Amino acid sequence: MFKKLSIALVLTLLLTGAALGAPSWTVANQSTVGWDAVTKLADDTPIPAGDTVTYRVHIKKDGTAGDGTQLTETAALEYTITFTAEGRWLIGIQAVRAPEANPEDLQKSTIIWSDNADPLLVPVPFGFIYYLTPAEPGGFGPK
Repeated sequence: MFKKLSIALVLTLLLTGAALGAPSWTVANQSTVGWDAVTKLADDTPIPAGDTVTYRVHIKKDGTAGDGTQLTETAALEYTITFTAEGRWLIGIQAVRAPEANPEDLQKSTIIWSDNADPLLVPVPFGFIYYLTPAEPGGFGPK
């Protein structure tokens, strides 16, 4: 009895631990994502007055490498994404700093993806699923 209980407990712990880092998937054709304003540089000092910070929103299919596709660059702290292609999608956010003295010398953070397991960056990892529904069946009736 104890051996079976121990095996069940170990399996439960393993399965629970594996699920903790997995993203929470939401079925949607459109969703709004948001983030906190970036107010500091990488060395933890404040963004200098006069510099501007914008945000690049990226999208990529789950399981693919790279930077995905940039959807927009915005000064807003949220963006509404409308999915137009089927699949499982991850969303990325990147801060872009334009120094006041040389605004063409853009400085970019790394892209933080929605499945990131760092709870300070992404408190609850997430992703989106978008697939078209099938058409309604026709010719329905007794045969």
